[in-house]
Amino acid sequence: MRVVAGLIGLLSLLYATIGAGADCSCLVGSGPANGWLLIHGGGNITPESKERFVALAGGPNGKFVFIPTALADTEIEFNALRAKYSSWFNIQNIVVLHTRDRDRANSDDFVEPLRNASAVFFDGGRQWRLVDAYLGTAVEREIKALLARGGVVGGSSAGASIQASYLVRGAPATPQNPDGDNTIVMSPGHETGFGLLTNSAIDQHVDARGRAHDLDSVLSAHPGLLGIGIDQAAAIVVHKDRFFVVGGEILIHDGQEHDGEPYYALQPKTGFNLKLRSIDTLGRQQSGYDWVFEVKSAARHNSRGVTTTGAGTLGLAEGATPPPQPINFECNVAVFAIGDNRYAAKRNGEHQFDIMARSLDSDELQSYACTY
Repeated sequence: MRVVAGLIGLLSLLYATIGAGADCSCLVGSGPANGWLLIHGGGNITPESKERFVALAGGPNGKFVFIPTALADTEIEFNALRAKYSSWFNIQNIVVLHTRDRDRANSDDFVEPLRNASAVFFDGGRQWRLVDAYLGTAVEREIKALLARGGVVGGSSAGASIQASYLVRGAPATPQNPDGDNTIVMSPGHETGFGLLTNSAIDQHVDARGRAHDLDSVLSAHPGLLGIGIDQAAAIVVHKDRFFVVGGEILIHDGQEHDGEPYYALQPKTGFNLKLRSIDTLGRQQSGYDWVFEVKSAARHNSRGVTTTGAGTLGLAEGATPPPQPINFECNVAVFAIGDNRYAAKRNGEHQFDIMARSLDSDELQSYACTY
């Protein structure tokens, strides 16, 4: 164990020096040039996050690898986990990949499923277990190769934090605490993640566990990093140098003060430019979208491309007169009743309106037609 710990410590120092570059005040973060990241804050995964993950993998017939290594040994039972992941995402082509042996993680037969995969998902638990098993191994290299060929990597809770370059809450097991201590935000020797989102530190469960200020110490020690605090059920979808928010609120820590706080909030559907470290102005709401479409129920149909039918309301902004009217709708894009379910809209003729939304496999905010 001392040899492994020493190796991990050396890797952490090397990565922090040449990869994270955490003490530079001019860092620019980015996601994968070809692939996608879905970074989820823990707790329930909303339908939108699930559908986007599957769509970015090429659909339900894609090849999915799930990695539960952040869980404790007593929580890892392959058949039960395979059934859980199948139920979560409504998919069947699943490989559950797990080891705590770094030699095994470097073997060709172990990583073969990753070489053929279109998607990888890291389950929650303790992120130090992912570091000890996979940092600097063939598993990490094959995950990055998957992204290079256009695949998607998702993860929730610990599976979110591991995707950053700087790893928060990485304190490993001790004889007194075999799960490690996830209240320790900065743990020397376990401060390096996989760097799928470069020059970043990602925290999770922010709202549920009162962690709004927990990235303060990280940004103070490493002022060049971008801190991203993700609420439970919320997620960000990352592609190249942009991401957008799904299902809840996230907090951006950029080393600046914002109305007396060292962070500011991004609401669902908001885009963010990692290169400029600012709210994304590409595809922003167009002129005339001053109505609000709120989804109450939704059902997906794929016979003519992705369409959604359901019930909702359509009207001017909240508090306006007349109040929003109930409607039954059909939209030619996926919309959602769970998570953030309000869309900017404009009337476009009798029983017709347009909304601003993103298709499941795109990060572009565009106009889509609906009828009622």
